[in-house]
Amino acid sequence: MRATKSSAATVFVFAVTLAVSAWSLAWAQQADLIVFNGKIATVDNNDSMVEAIAIRDDVIVAVGKNEDILKLAAPGAKKLDLRGKTVLPGLIDVHWHVTGFMPQDFPEVKGINVPPSADKGVVKRGIEETITKRVKEVKPGEWIIVTPTGDAARQLILYEEITRAELDRFAPDNPVMLQETGSGAPSQILLNTRAREITEKHFPAFKLFSDQDLKADGVNVSAVIVKDILLAGREETYAKSLKQLLMTSALPGGITTLGTRVLRTPLNSLFMLDRKGEMPMRFGWLFSDGSYYNPEGFYKRFPNMAGVGTKYLWSIGVGEEVTDSPSTALCTTMPIINAEFKGRLEKAGINPCFLEHPVKRAAVKDQIQYGRGVEYHASGDKTVDILLGIIDEIRRETGMSVEQIREKRLTMEHLQMVRPDQLPKLKEYGIIMADTPDYLIHNLDPTKPANVLRNYGEQYLGWYSPVKSFLDAGLRTVIAEAFGKPFEAMKLLVTREACFTPRLPGEGEIGVEKCRVLAPEQKIDRINALKMVTRWSAYYMLRENELGSLEVGKWADFVVLDRDYFTIPEKEIAQVKVLLTALGGKVVYTSSDFGPIDKALFKSPEYFGKAALAN
Repeated sequence: MRATKSSAATVFVFAVTLAVSAWSLAWAQQADLIVFNGKIATVDNNDSMVEAIAIRDDVIVAVGKNEDILKLAAPGAKKLDLRGKTVLPGLIDVHWHVTGFMPQDFPEVKGINVPPSADKGVVKRGIEETITKRVKEVKPGEWIIVTPTGDAARQLILYEEITRAELDRFAPDNPVMLQETGSGAPSQILLNTRAREITEKHFPAFKLFSDQDLKADGVNVSAVIVKDILLAGREETYAKSLKQLLMTSALPGGITTLGTRVLRTPLNSLFMLDRKGEMPMRFGWLFSDGSYYNPEGFYKRFPNMAGVGTKYLWSIGVGEEVTDSPSTALCTTMPIINAEFKGRLEKAGINPCFLEHPVKRAAVKDQIQYGRGVEYHASGDKTVDILLGIIDEIRRETGMSVEQIREKRLTMEHLQMVRPDQLPKLKEYGIIMADTPDYLIHNLDPTKPANVLRNYGEQYLGWYSPVKSFLDAGLRTVIAEAFGKPFEAMKLLVTREACFTPRLPGEGEIGVEKCRVLAPEQKIDRINALKMVTRWSAYYMLRENELGSLEVGKWADFVVLDRDYFTIPEKEIAQVKVLLTALGGKVVYTSSDFGPIDKALFKSPEYFGKAALAN
């Protein structure tokens, strides 16, 4: 997986790669759909470009020149004229937590916002007033969820300047969950006594974690409570809401396949959609948060289901997901140089290395030994050391070979600080590195604990999302958590230019954008960036024989773009818009900018959306 040296003149020479192999046409039978008149990037081993694709059912049966492929049309076959546009394989986001719901469908669990302020006293009074007011509006025993935003709210929870006893006093007869949000996801969290009692009743393993253990793990704790306690038994409504969320958030960005952790309620909802034939896209799920559900011993009994499923829904493994706390501090061997930040961390009393908690470490060890362990946060280099050490320990105790480890296709995610000396061991074990380009922006936000520039020193910036180093070392590398904006993620990796606009007090001058190129030696070319969301991601998803490229025998998932990804200036990559998304040859999203399109080409009428429909 070494980075390829390429340019528009050498890799994508259109005239050279139009030729169709004779065996492809010979294998093909009559097609029921012809997609033609485009600049189609197959992303095959030769980076070939073709003009047309023949599809039968939902599988590609031939690729090549317009004149050759059009001859394969069966009587009455549908045809999609690409109008000269650039086409890519369906994009894959291996790690994106789109297992929630449309907010309007479950307003009771959305949480009540508390306005941000730089003054902790103001925020604390806002929390008390919000809870006190809500107590009068709900029945005893009903949950109250409050979501203050910003650094002051974060400090209140981390420094225990607001306590469980205070939440008990504000709402003695109601379970209360206080969850600070800073980036759209709950980060710091605090439960009152009633909330802890209910959670421990549902999941006894929670008793093994103190408030101190939990307070920096809001991402997981909140998800467990909302999805598997508050919404338990509401799978049918959840399924409808989840389907709409996937249709409106992923498909317009060209994402046809995604992978993420799931809990019981969303997984049951996904199964329901799949049984009904209503999955709007392909979905690889992993069972996560094992230490909260079942600590050590569970995965010895849990079957290894990795790869098992249908065309639209399958298991990609098991995992702990949050194994360190980048929202609190990086789990790193590097010394903190920012005295203010160091003092904050010491005051909070938080260990950002979650894998040093014996319950979590034991669960992860079981996951790796008995299944396929994926989606482990490895934001800091010390977490990478711990995960590699767990693998070494398993090998010593079991005699498992290096090849047996490699066959598991283990993954590490986010990768905000990886040392160069760790790369050979990561390569030896075949670890898939799932990078989140968007996190580069953290280096421009002074409130982010993962700000390497401010908290650890500029000399370590080349270790932050070091994708070029991964590729040069021969590591399989993919883009993870593009947040529905894959072209923005690809642009970040190609240019390494991050831009940030402060929106909350303490982040900087509100509304004034600042940009900087971070560690330019880690830039990669746009061809490798594309492979990170297509061909290489298909390997992560255990579907490399069906997904990731537009080749004979693979599923016909593709996206049509409004401009040529391969020739536009690098800075414009983030501006690429998807005009049409197809799943198995059937249109599941289109913009009116694409032009008129036949209704018969859509998967179903519910996907018409903003399409300009042909008569």
